[in-house]
Amino acid sequence: MFEFIFGPVWSSRLGSSLGIDLLGSKTCSFDCLYCESGKTEAKTVARKPYVPLEKVEQELTRWFSCDLQIPDHITLGGEGEPCLNSELGTILDIVKKLRPDIPAAVLTNSSLLNDPGVRKELLKADVVLPSLDSMVEEEFLRINRPHPGIKLKQIIQGLMDFRQEFSGKLFLEVLILPGINDSLRNRELLLDFCTVLKPDRVDLTTMTRPGAHIGPDMPDKLFLEAWNRDFRASSKQEVTRASQACITGPAVEQRIRASVQRRPQTMEQLVQALGIHKEEALAALASLESSGKIRALTDQAQSQIFYAEADRS
Repeated sequence: MFEFIFGPVWSSRLGSSLGIDLLGSKTCSFDCLYCESGKTEAKTVARKPYVPLEKVEQELTRWFSCDLQIPDHITLGGEGEPCLNSELGTILDIVKKLRPDIPAAVLTNSSLLNDPGVRKELLKADVVLPSLDSMVEEEFLRINRPHPGIKLKQIIQGLMDFRQEFSGKLFLEVLILPGINDSLRNRELLLDFCTVLKPDRVDLTTMTRPGAHIGPDMPDKLFLEAWNRDFRASSKQEVTRASQACITGPAVEQRIRASVQRRPQTMEQLVQALGIHKEEALAALASLESSGKIRALTDQAQSQIFYAEADRS
C-alpha cells in the first residue's frame, strides 16, 4: 500500500508513531552494534534526496484520506540517519501543511548536527530525539562505528548549538550496552553534559531486540536503576494512546509487513501500534511467515518473539 509511509509503530517515547522513511534503504553515518534495522549497507555523510519527494507527499496525503488510525506523532526516520536526506526541511514543511495538528518528530544519531544547514531544517520539527551513547572516544568508536569523517567533539558541539537554536522538545537518548559504554567515566561526562544541554528528557534505553552485530544484552537491573536516578529518567514513559480505527482484511498483512521491514516488533507491539485485533495479527503473521515474507526472531534475553523482514541479517 505504501512504500515510504509505515506503521504506526508503538514507541515508548512517542506513543503511536506514523513513520516516514527518508532513505529507502539501510543508509547511515553510523553502523551501530545494536541497530535494530540491521547492518548499514551504505555508510556515508553525503546529503542528497534519497527518496522521491513527490511520492512521499502523495503517500502521506493518501494515508490521511483513508480514515485510518490518527497517530500521536508523525516521525521522520527510516532505516538509517534521516538527516542525510537533503530534503528533510521540505518534508517537514509538507507534514506541517497536511497535518499541523499532529506533532512532527525527527529521530537522529546527532552526527550531522554540526552542519548549520541541518540544524536550520530541524528547527521545523516539534520534537527532536538525538542520541548520544558515549562521550568517551574509544567507547563511541566501538558502539557507534561512525563514518571516518565524523568526530565525537563535533557531535557534542552540534548538540549544544542546536539546543541554543531549537525551541521545541529535545529528548536525548542513551542506549546502554554492558561492558561497552556503562563506564563510570561515561556516566560522569554525560551527567555533566546534560546539566549544560538541559534536554527536556533523557531516555536511558537497553537492547530489547536483536541488533545488527550483537544479540540483546541487558544491564544489571540495579545498575540501570542507579543510572535512571542520576539522570532523572523514568524507565517507563507515560504516553497517551491515539484514537484508533481498526484495519481488516488484506490490509492487515500489508501494513504488518511494511512495519516490520523497518523495525522488528512483537505481536503485542503490532496489535497496539496498528489498532488491530490479536486474532487478526496472529493470522496475518502466520500467513506472512509461511509464505517466507517475514521471519521470527527470538530474544534470548527476554524470551520474546520479534517479527522482521525475511532477509534481515
